[in-house]
Amino acid sequence: MELVINIVLPVFAVVFSGWFACRSGGIPMSAVQALNHFIINYAVPPMLFLAMAKVSLDALVNPSFIAAYFIATTITMVLGVFGYRGLKSRDSLDAIVISLICGWGNTIYMGVPLAFYMFGEKGTVPVVIATLSTNMVFIIGLALVGNKSSGGTYWQNAWNTFSRMFLKNPVLIAPIAGGVFSYFSIPLPVPVNNLFAMLAPSAAPVALFAMGASLVGIKIQGETGRLVWVTLVKVVFNPLVALLVVYLMGLEPFWAASVVLMSSLPTGSMVFIFARQYERRVELASGAIMSTTILSLLSLAVILPLLKIWVD
Repeated sequence: MELVINIVLPVFAVVFSGWFACRSGGIPMSAVQALNHFIINYAVPPMLFLAMAKVSLDALVNPSFIAAYFIATTITMVLGVFGYRGLKSRDSLDAIVISLICGWGNTIYMGVPLAFYMFGEKGTVPVVIATLSTNMVFIIGLALVGNKSSGGTYWQNAWNTFSRMFLKNPVLIAPIAGGVFSYFSIPLPVPVNNLFAMLAPSAAPVALFAMGASLVGIKIQGETGRLVWVTLVKVVFNPLVALLVVYLMGLEPFWAASVVLMSSLPTGSMVFIFARQYERRVELASGAIMSTTILSLLSLAVILPLLKIWVD
């Protein structure tokens, strides 16, 4: 109970504060967009850069963790797509959206702050690894499967999609740059280090606040049966599958707990953006983000204290 009060309750109180502030008119939706811009471009990148720059390469390269996370996520995605007969995908993009709803966690807005408050700075390392690896696979897959014709050849369009989503994404570039600094033992100039050290601590609370505020604009829509299924897969089956995978693989407690934590997160908002861009399962994605976020507040209240005890 002490862990719930000291860790879980304050985290979700920040989420509720963001929701209440926006719902009551205390801050306009335009301010939420500004907060999201600040988080993605100015708060999270310095945090991820410092997290990577301060650890050795041996600590970053953990094939067992990456394998466990991918296996758990893949099993969950397959279960979500094929486990419910009403979710018949029309094409590859439709199947991608359904699978992302079931397996893509909100690693930036919830994974980063929860891992930080649970395990300190070292807790952000698994989040970085999980975010980088899953985003790279997703971006490459999207470039090959979902790139839109823009007058060029297939491979030109694929490269344009990849470069647009990866090379211009500070959340992905920052940790890679931090890893380079760590590998080559490059000293960070004091003014830059101080600047990053000032910005990084703002990432966790502002991300939670913005996530709560963003929920105001999301509605639960779509067929109830399908929404219940994808919500159940994400909130219940995903962490259970992860727990089984890390147990069978025999991961160390910290890395095992990190896999379960990442698998317990609600559906990320990126899924809705992708669904709307390609006009696939938009209502289902919107409803799933809301339902999984609300229910994860209950499930994480149980899971987080158990993970903390497991690691300690």
